[in-house]
Amino acid sequence: MKQSISELSHLTGMDRRRIRAALCDLPSETGPKGALLYESTEALPLLYLQPGDGDTFDLTSERARLAHHQANRAELEADQLAGSLIAIEAVADIVGQEYANVRSKLLAIPSRAAPQLIGLSIVAVKALLDDLIFEALDELSADAPPAQAR
Repeated sequence: MKQSISELSHLTGMDRRRIRAALCDLPSETGPKGALLYESTEALPLLYLQPGDGDTFDLTSERARLAHHQANRAELEADQLAGSLIAIEAVADIVGQEYANVRSKLLAIPSRAAPQLIGLSIVAVKALLDDLIFEALDELSADAPPAQAR
């Protein structure tokens, strides 16, 4: 059945300009009032198929691609269950906890040092601060990592 661009637009809901561009290579006839008429059985597939849709679809290769992605997903899940993979959220939580621990240890140094610094020489102040910093670092390195990280 021959259809004009307006009729095809009404049938498909597509813009007339898009239809005209998609059908530019399709043979047409001139109808009443100069309207271009296209065979609907030839025009509709051109309007609905994207370039390469019908030409490159291979069921075997699509099944192989799906099987490949399913195998990758199964391997990731097996690695996660075996404990060789950790979810990114768990890693972010662990790192955040460690940063909070480091921050609190470092912020505690001035409060611990202030009462002991009164009347000390510069050399003694440096030695005291070094001792407090190394003590905080030793405490941080002695902390065991959370159970999630092991």
